[in-house]
Amino acid sequence: MKSPLIPTGGADWRSEADSRIERLRKGDLVVEVRGHDGAPLKDARVAYRLKRHSFLFGTAVAHAPFADTGDNGRHYRQFILDHFSALVCENEMKWYATEVERGCEDYAPADALLAFAEQNGLAMRGHCLFWEQEGWVQPWIRALDQSGLRAVMERRLTATVSRYRGRLVSWDVNNELLDNAFYRERIGPDATAWMFREAARLDPQTPLFVNEYAILGEREKTERYLELIRDLRARGAQVGGIGIQSHDSDRLAVDGHTVLHPGERPHWELSTPLTAEAFLATLDRLHAETGLPIHLTEISAKFPDATRRGDLLEMLFRLGFSHQAVESVMLWGFGAKTHWMGPEAALMNADGTLNPAGDRISRLLRDEWSTRGDGATGADGRLAFRGFYGSYEMVVRAPGRPEIVQEVRLTKSAPAAAVQLTE
Repeated sequence: MKSPLIPTGGADWRSEADSRIERLRKGDLVVEVRGHDGAPLKDARVAYRLKRHSFLFGTAVAHAPFADTGDNGRHYRQFILDHFSALVCENEMKWYATEVERGCEDYAPADALLAFAEQNGLAMRGHCLFWEQEGWVQPWIRALDQSGLRAVMERRLTATVSRYRGRLVSWDVNNELLDNAFYRERIGPDATAWMFREAARLDPQTPLFVNEYAILGEREKTERYLELIRDLRARGAQVGGIGIQSHDSDRLAVDGHTVLHPGERPHWELSTPLTAEAFLATLDRLHAETGLPIHLTEISAKFPDATRRGDLLEMLFRLGFSHQAVESVMLWGFGAKTHWMGPEAALMNADGTLNPAGDRISRLLRDEWSTRGDGATGADGRLAFRGFYGSYEMVVRAPGRPEIVQEVRLTKSAPAAAVQLTE
């Protein structure tokens, strides 16, 4: 599958991204209001607002702060409800969290987070079935021989995939494969493809993702990523999407400049500048070669100055939202007390208020990338408007008639909705 390289025009990346967003992420909706007799109703007032984006704007969520019964927990949950359409468990679905000791499985924290998501209309990504880094594999698993390891892996797949069958928008199957090989070294080169094949057999409807760090702007590793996907497909793996991490988003060249956060950088934090052109070219290369959707799965921007942090995150969100292949942008946390990289990566202060970075992202999601308004129907009983794809609440009022509240979805394939007033 071929796709043209997306032009960026250097300093004009913002306006070009906004132009793509307008074209890719919005549609025209026609609301038709009729009375109980079926006749078009003129001058009915229709108020509309976007409740939830179709695009997955989300965050990692952790059970401990989520379950806090005090103000901290209330602020944590409210920030999620105010801003996001998707969640991913930070650790709670990982094998080391669900089975610390062999045979002692505990899915209660993950179940609670998924229940919260479902109760509030939020999508949930599954992360992750396996993690290829040996340092994140439980000691009891590392001690097993090949046959014993294969047996517990089969049990893990059956228990976890079956438990959440049909309830997730995706699964990260085997995390961070390119520079790690715990399972492949012990099970063999077909290990990951086998994981994909088994997961697809157990839950054929949920897309199965690869997930990797140090990809954006890195041609050599991008090519290795593509080779991995080709190999998995050749082995019968149903790869359904590409996950890209970016915990080193301070690399982004905001207004042409990169300023890295101070201090030592771990191996998964690159230090090379990341321009808008390189960012988009990486996404374009991956999509052109594979035809697969892309999720920006784990996003963090650590920087002492929260205003600069907001600049970085806004650039990543705007570029990601503007690319045709991207379906999701997921922060990896947001709170000063809870972010795994500390308060210098947070959007929310310890007291629950927004810092400048949080205010920037909040304005993007709640104002700039939202749709709301009202108007009167014409003689044909219709009102038309252009808005972002997603779920809308419609409130219809007409003199002498009961108020109607109805939820309507605007999608690329369904750009019209009919609201039937009843007495």
